[in-house]
Amino acid sequence: MIVRIEKPAHLSAVEKATFVAFVAGAGEVDPETLNVLVERAAALVMLLEGDTIIGTAAIKTPFAAHRQGEFEKATVPKQATAFPLELGWIVVHPDHRRRGHARTLVTAAVQTASSGGLYATTKTDQMRQILEESGFAVQGEPYRSVLNPTVMLTLFGRPESK
Repeated sequence: MIVRIEKPAHLSAVEKATFVAFVAGAGEVDPETLNVLVERAAALVMLLEGDTIIGTAAIKTPFAAHRQGEFEKATVPKQATAFPLELGWIVVHPDHRRRGHARTLVTAAVQTASSGGLYATTKTDQMRQILEESGFAVQGEPYRSVLNPTVMLTLFGRPESK
């Protein structure tokens, strides 16, 4: 396994398209906006087996309105400015799950943004545990996902390290 961390500008068009297709395939993000968001990312993380992506993560540079909206939904709007970057697109291929790959991806991504405040959202107990182990703490109250209102999301923040 190889962990590859790149700025979007350092990837070829084919590599970016492969990253986008992998993330979109998980069905957790709006595929209509994903290409633009990938271009804005501070770092893309790929877990590779040979030349094949088996996992992804990213340090995203969210639009201010999106970030503010997440913190408002969690009932802590004043905290949004402390977390300018977002950890996200953590996806592991179903054939490679339960092997610690999500933890590897989160660790690699967090290290690329070690000095900036990060936030992340999750719906799973497994990711809650990984985020807490990585220095994140719950921010506010759980809230309903816009993409799937039957799902409750929890907002986590990891303060800027000095």
